[in-house]
Amino acid sequence: MLSRVYTQKSKYEIVGQLLQGKRGSLLDIGARDRMLGGYIERTNIQYFSADVDPGHDYQINIEQHIDINDKVFNYVCALDVLEHVENIHFAFSELARITKDTLIIALPNVATLPRRWSFFWKSNLGTAKYALLPEHQRDRHRWLTIYPEINLFIEENARKANFKLDIVYEQLEWIRLFWRIFPFFARLGVFKGGLMTERCIYILTRIQ
Repeated sequence: MLSRVYTQKSKYEIVGQLLQGKRGSLLDIGARDRMLGGYIERTNIQYFSADVDPGHDYQINIEQHIDINDKVFNYVCALDVLEHVENIHFAFSELARITKDTLIIALPNVATLPRRWSFFWKSNLGTAKYALLPEHQRDRHRWLTIYPEINLFIEENARKANFKLDIVYEQLEWIRLFWRIFPFFARLGVFKGGLMTERCIYILTRIQ
């Protein structure tokens, strides 16, 4: 049964805790500064970084076929990565293909109440990832990722890849200000529909 967890923890903390007591290998797609590696140092997980730029264990462009055999890594993470690629559906299938056990995907939700307010008041979503600048910005989002659509995208593509969605961690925006009165807001339904969900972290396991 699918479990949804509302949390203040960062995506790195969530993955680090998830892998406590586990063994195997992890490929961190879009690793950049390898921040995730610091959260699994005390685990029995062998960490590998991958990015489109050189300087990592693997140089990978996930919009193209990944030159790695099927089911090589026990765990594969792509944290805030898929929204940056044009061929997002193919990229997901490639990540699933090289995953032996668990695939972890994080996608931002740009339709939160704070971002809606920012668009209303400032005419932007509180991020430059969608800005039309005089010069091309390389690090930009290709997709307007909103709560119901990212959920459906993950559910359907997981099914096609023979994966099961087990847990969704909803990282809440602004919640540090209101954590003590979280139950009150929860009863009002403020957190339903992703209105305060900054990003979703999806934990998917391969169906054997």
